[in-house]
Amino acid sequence: MNSSRHLNWLRTVVLASGLWVMQSGAQESPDTVFVNGKILTVDEDFSVVQALAVTGNRIAAIGSNEEVGALAGDATRVIDLEGRTAIPGLIDNHNHLIFNAPTWPNGVRLGRVRTRAEALERIAEKAAELGPGDGPEHIVFAIGGWNPVQFTDDQREFTREELDAVAPENPVYTQISWGTAVLNTKAMELGGITNDMPDPGPETGGRIWRDADGNVTGKFTGSIFLKWQLRPLFPEVTGETAVAGLKAEIADYLKLGVTTSMTYNGPEFPEEGLEYILEHLVDTGELDMRIYYPPHFDRNVSAWTPEEVPGIVEGLGIHKPFSGPEMYQMLHFGEHVYLPVSDTYGMGDRPYPDEMMEQFRAIATAAAKHGWQVNEHVNRDITVNQMLDIYEEINETYPITHLRWRFEHAQGLSQATIERAKALGMAVALHSSAAMSSPETRNANATRAALLAKQDAPPLRWYQESGIPFGLGSDAQVVAHDSPFFTLYWVVSGKDTAGQPYFKHGTLTREEALIAHTRSNAWLMHKEDLLGTREVGKLADFVVLDRDYMTIPADEIRDLNSVLTMVDGRIVYEAL
Repeated sequence: MNSSRHLNWLRTVVLASGLWVMQSGAQESPDTVFVNGKILTVDEDFSVVQALAVTGNRIAAIGSNEEVGALAGDATRVIDLEGRTAIPGLIDNHNHLIFNAPTWPNGVRLGRVRTRAEALERIAEKAAELGPGDGPEHIVFAIGGWNPVQFTDDQREFTREELDAVAPENPVYTQISWGTAVLNTKAMELGGITNDMPDPGPETGGRIWRDADGNVTGKFTGSIFLKWQLRPLFPEVTGETAVAGLKAEIADYLKLGVTTSMTYNGPEFPEEGLEYILEHLVDTGELDMRIYYPPHFDRNVSAWTPEEVPGIVEGLGIHKPFSGPEMYQMLHFGEHVYLPVSDTYGMGDRPYPDEMMEQFRAIATAAAKHGWQVNEHVNRDITVNQMLDIYEEINETYPITHLRWRFEHAQGLSQATIERAKALGMAVALHSSAAMSSPETRNANATRAALLAKQDAPPLRWYQESGIPFGLGSDAQVVAHDSPFFTLYWVVSGKDTAGQPYFKHGTLTREEALIAHTRSNAWLMHKEDLLGTREVGKLADFVVLDRDYMTIPADEIRDLNSVLTMVDGRIVYEAL
């Protein structure tokens, strides 16, 4: 898709004595002018300017204080940035915004908490805020965005007894990544969990942890088991709960400078919920963040079994990519083409069976035929090459080189594989979920440990030096830190959430990292003519920071915040 069509209303963009201005039919004063700033445009030259003007939802001018300030009229709001650093709106190329929205109002954010003691205090505070009670409206959730390895005082998981002590009158559900949850007694009672609860079948990979006497401890593991059998603890997933949660979620993310989310949903989110969000949040003018999302097929995002494959193939022809308004658009297909091929280090060095890859081929072929961007969750080099075999064959019939297909996470790719993907016009999306770890947890899996012995995972410098397009994101709301500044900290400092060295073979410069979280992500989304840089004529998504990203110590990047966030020409958060 060529998004330059969105700029047809502009007559021209001219350069006069260093001032870039936008000219449309009738000249009028801008709505907002920012002056006295350190504005990083993140354009090809990584230019820095003092001032910027916004008219409607577009950037109308950039240049010096004198030049841009002279454009202000009687109705123009002039904002003095007082030397603050401003950047383009940050784009998260992979999160689970809609999927996790129903739980957000009951959630406690632990991502920036540095001690276990403070985390327990936060849980107690949230319980007090919600008020005592036994129902779903009183549950305290701590889902995603944190990991005990970040704590400097004690890195043990929470226990049922501790959660009972800090929130005795509320159900509490804490979850580390996809696979481990600890519940307190009231949460277990709400879910009907007793000592007689049967153990999950081996197909779920789940486990109910019991003590020596066979009593349920409150700890549960196994991602499929947690998702389905403990699901009654969650608020019902509907359009209504999604809209209410999204409002709260987006308000928190605007404080972190996130103006665009490329979201991936879970299979239990109903297809009609997407339309409900359009009618009750987007069409009402209340959506303050750009959201790009994948198609749903009833309550599914792809096929779980071979019998479901024909329905997904048919659905990819019914749904249309790039449908919907610019603020809320169905854009991509993923993050799984065929759900059983959910590539993990748990597979060891084994390839996926041919019969499974044939189901993958059928769906990927349909996606190519109908012009979808395919974004596939993958980590192991062996699986990537199985997929590339299929992609190369598909490309002969339905060219994909212009569709910008992506590998998500992409931790284990070799240099040869990177070049192979690059030849297909592909890109990679890297996520800070990998940094929610410690040296010990990274080496706990033999396959991952062997990989880390020979290369970084992801191979950050290989991606940068190869020239393959790549962007940064989080995988947040489930397995990673919410803040894009944590991602920037990770790739610039080279340290994980515990502050331990992560990358051994090189990190990104601050300029490279910011480009990857803005301009590069816009390209990955086919939105480079609209988003990603502060250039005249582009959409006015803009973030003012509380400190200077370019000069503060690298270890402090993780703690940055926005003091003003603009989306589509509207100031949607302000704390100046």
